[in-house]
Amino acid sequence: MSGYLIAHFSITDEEGYGRYVEATIPLLEAHKAKLLVADDAATVLEGEYSDGRLVIVEFPSLEEAKAWYESPEYQEIVTIRQEATRTHSMILVASFEPPPA
Repeated sequence: MSGYLIAHFSITDEEGYGRYVEATIPLLEAHKAKLLVADDAATVLEGEYSDGRLVIVEFPSLEEAKAWYESPEYQEIVTIRQEATRTHSMILVASFEPPPA
């Protein structure tokens, strides 16, 4: 069952965020993750949504997503993102598995 990281944030320091992305991509690749969405112009159909970037990353499993986030390598660079953005939310979710028929 795949795991997904869903992050919504506003970039406050483009240069700092660029450094974060540069350092993060190899770590995502090492954890077999696939960047599915990185969009600054989400279309709101219902409810409330603040401006910012929406990122969705797919991992082979929820455990792998947690392992990536908690890895010493990511924890060394997470402060770069925290200083370069205002995080609205960052969550992990599991893929939907239909009940057996």
